Amino acid sequence: MTKLVDFINRIWTHNRDKSIPPDFGIRALIHIPMGILCSIPVWGWALSYLFYKYQRNEDIHTIDEAWKDIYGALVGYVLGLIIQVIIFFSLT
Repeated sequence: MTKLVDFINRIWTHNRDKSIPPDFGIRALIHIPMGILCSIPVWGWALSYLFYKYQRNEDIHTIDEAWKDIYGALVGYVLGLIIQVIIFFSLT
């Protein structure tokens, strides 16, 4: 399992990642499903707000660079919107 995590971290990197060893890739990847859920209209918006507030509060207390989690959720959010557009146009 650690080889898979190391592989993901080597493939998906960010120049702001200062942690040793780098963990940007896996942290962003595991938050993509959360972003997809946040892209669902109406109730997803509230979930998105709560997720953002939770991550910022956690970062104040643990200083774990919450921007990595938020970045992954934003990638998921965009993917969720793309999926919704594809579904919408395939149904019409």
